[in-house]
Amino acid sequence: MESSPSLSPGPLAAKRDGMTADASRPEARTPRGFIDRRARDLVAERKILAAVSEVYERYGFEALDTGAFEYADALGKFLPDADRPNAGVFALQDDDEQWMALRYDLTAPLARFAAQNWETLAKPFRRYAFGLVWRNEKPGPGRFREFVQCDADTVGSARPEADAEIIAWRWPVWKPRAYQPARRC
Repeated sequence: MESSPSLSPGPLAAKRDGMTADASRPEARTPRGFIDRRARDLVAERKILAAVSEVYERYGFEALDTGAFEYADALGKFLPDADRPNAGVFALQDDDEQWMALRYDLTAPLARFAAQNWETLAKPFRRYAFGLVWRNEKPGPGRFREFVQCDADTVGSARPEADAEIIAWRWPVWKPRAYQPARRC
């Protein structure tokens, strides 16, 4: 049985011509260095973050969530050129002509927060954070422009015990998640 001919050129002809069936419609695609994450990955991430948060809090660390944007001049070493602050970071100029950038990591926002709140912070100040960070760098295998970073820091103590504490909580965080080789049947 023959199929009836179509009046439209169809998807193959459109692909051959390098255009979509509707030329005014942009191609749906994910930008390079970014990924879409579905429920399975999000559920797994939430479980890991909840377990890690429990350990951080057991060691006296406080959760801190800062905004996604920081003033570009506060990013320090990650800001390569004051005249072109979007090299290495995703930046934009605010309506007051100050450059703001999506956070590159979670340490610069902590430094800003500590400086703003130094007088009222308990010392040492122990904080942990999880959040999206963005880097305007060339993506590659396993290297993304947007990803979740986990961070814990102690601010306001030069004592070696503060460093030992950071090392101590790593074992209960990562031991249960250690790599287990697959079993063969």
